[in-house]
Amino acid sequence: MPRRTEDRAAAPKFLTTSQAAQRLGVTVNAIKAWIRANELPALRTPGGHHRIAEEDLRAFQARLADRSRRVAPVERRVLLVDDDEALVEVLAEALTQVAPHVAVARATDGYEALVQVGAFRPDVLVLDIQMPRLDGFEVCRRLKARRETRGIRILAITAYPDGQVRERILACGADDYLEKPFSVEKFRASVLGLLARGG
Repeated sequence: MPRRTEDRAAAPKFLTTSQAAQRLGVTVNAIKAWIRANELPALRTPGGHHRIAEEDLRAFQARLADRSRRVAPVERRVLLVDDDEALVEVLAEALTQVAPHVAVARATDGYEALVQVGAFRPDVLVLDIQMPRLDGFEVCRRLKARRETRGIRILAITAYPDGQVRERILACGADDYLEKPFSVEKFRASVLGLLARGG
């Protein structure tokens, strides 16, 4: 009987994609993307759900942190696009505090974002969905339609989610999605995760 107790204690613990996302401070969509890219090992249950061994998640988290530290300064750029300039400054500071090697540029509307994409050539675009003049949906569609810009990773954010907004922006080509308000830690983890995935 004691041996069976020890065996149970030694058995690996498996997490759902939701639990793994909570551990890493990212969205479930980011976890699934890493699984699809074979970067994060996962098992599939008979019902079609993914399960991630806790030790695999810890190893992946360590690799992710190591890769973000080793990013070359001139090779990683983040463009922040939001008409709330105060928020943009907070997000820029949140990134540079932990990743001084990442260059950050800013834009306040969709048209300026497209101009900045051509001039700044970002690896990751943090894109507010609801903006004047040209909204995030159209910016996302235009970037993903062009061969030279479709490799840019896009993190969509919004303060006005409705029942379909997440599905619509992901259908436009966004790689991840956050609803405002979100924590600084969750934002940083999402951006650094997209940077680690490459362009």
